[in-house]
Amino acid sequence: MARARVIAGLVLLLLGGACGSTPSAQPAQTGENPNVAGVLDRGPTPTCPADEPCDPPPTATMLIFSHQGGSHISVRVAGDGSFALHLDPGAYSIAAAPPAFQGMVEPSTVRVPDTGSVFLRLHISRSV
Repeated sequence: MARARVIAGLVLLLLGGACGSTPSAQPAQTGENPNVAGVLDRGPTPTCPADEPCDPPPTATMLIFSHQGGSHISVRVAGDGSFALHLDPGAYSIAAAPPAFQGMVEPSTVRVPDTGSVFLRLHISRSV
């Protein structure tokens, strides 16, 4: 009986450690060596009159890179706005997921070279 409790305790400890890891300050990245990295600037926090609610600043938790051939590669954006991933050479369009409220990612395209890497400074611009 005591042995079963020890085993159950170890299992719970392992599961708790796997689920409760603290977020890293490292850029969120895909499996291969990243050749595209950058930051997504979510913009300033709006100021609103005290008696009116504000729209929250536009946020994106994922970026979607779409290649003309139809492939879509997504990468998670870290809490500080950083990201890193590996893309095959070519031209890609960039979008936010979930889509930015009344806005879009700029620049919205990137060309990945055959060699070397690219650093992107993206921001979400609000459409008028």
